[in-house]
Amino acid sequence: MGDARAALDQGCCRRQWAGPLQLNIQEPVDMIHEPIADLERRLHCMGLAIAVSAMCLAAPAGAESGQRADRAPVLLAQATGAAKPAAQAAAGNPARARADLEALIKAASAEGEVTIYSAAPDSIPRRTGAAFTKKYGIKASFIRLSTAPLAQRYFAEAEAGTFAADIVITAGGSDPYTTDGIKKGWIDPISDANLPVVTSGEFPARFNDGLSPIVQVSPWMIAYNSDRVKGADIPKDWSDMLDPKWKGKILLADPRVGSVFTQFWLMLQEKYGDGFFTQLRALEPRRYPGGIPAIQGLAAGEGHVYPPVIAAVVTGVKEKGAPVDTVTPEFTTGVQFYLALTARGKAKHPNAARLLANYIMSPEGNQVFNDEPGIAGVYDTKRLPKQFVLPKPVTKAQIDNMAKLLGY
Repeated sequence: MGDARAALDQGCCRRQWAGPLQLNIQEPVDMIHEPIADLERRLHCMGLAIAVSAMCLAAPAGAESGQRADRAPVLLAQATGAAKPAAQAAAGNPARARADLEALIKAASAEGEVTIYSAAPDSIPRRTGAAFTKKYGIKASFIRLSTAPLAQRYFAEAEAGTFAADIVITAGGSDPYTTDGIKKGWIDPISDANLPVVTSGEFPARFNDGLSPIVQVSPWMIAYNSDRVKGADIPKDWSDMLDPKWKGKILLADPRVGSVFTQFWLMLQEKYGDGFFTQLRALEPRRYPGGIPAIQGLAAGEGHVYPPVIAAVVTGVKEKGAPVDTVTPEFTTGVQFYLALTARGKAKHPNAARLLANYIMSPEGNQVFNDEPGIAGVYDTKRLPKQFVLPKPVTKAQIDNMAKLLGY
């Protein structure tokens, strides 16, 4: 294995392993909630030394619930230009990349199919898989789960030696399941995958730490039922959720289903304090076990507003004619989606998986993957809101506390 695994074996950036899905890392809290433009300027002035920590930042998450710690946020990596040295060293060889792509297409075509485990809403793997099949004639099937149960399923299958998934897409971050999977030989670092889009230098290095690349950034929004909420009543900001007119009409998702929800609520807690949640609970919101049930409830008229939601979740119900729309507050954070590859010696379709990864990471495929309003791909981060702030890694204790603050 290459430099990525060697870094893990040497305990890169003080990763301290107490078993699968546990991590103990310090992270610079003072950088988390700065507007993007200010953050980029400040990090640029700090010089290259910070690039090392940008690759390795993480915070602990709960092993008991299957939550994983989130890797350094995308925009920190973007601001520093941080990337895994092995990935950088291999980049910039278009001739080699063209030859490798031709060989990869041939090998992938012989396998004929690929299986995706995805935490992204159904619309994303569905349209991406369809476009990939149309381009290469290779069947792409997917199973959609939230990140926590997805990681649990993947690890259970890996322990049993079945490896049903060839490629995995997770929300919010991929540490520590990716790093633990690499150490166990279940997952290949992206720097060892020899993807043409990386060796050519085409994929932006700032989104690639050499382990699992970021392929999407999706800001959090407020969803509302457009049959019930119109004109001046449409909320514009998160604080609008506290208006007494929403009593009994707000829908919430259980933050324990994925750390990304707690990342969002922590942003509001830091801005407004615990009083925000006291007022929110007083409005008697309807509580759901996850984001998909909540958006389905909104579409069915079980409530009027649902915060927070990402664009792809809304697209899934809007395509079916549901009266649901969104507004994106200027001040918000978001969800990052990561890609990981099952190890070549374990995957049933390793070449098809690498071709699909190459497609998703290419300008063409990344546009398809992110072809929804409100989503930013790695080639178009200007679509992010002006006051977008970095999502902050969370611990299991924070997740459990947030569930209590929301009344779960």
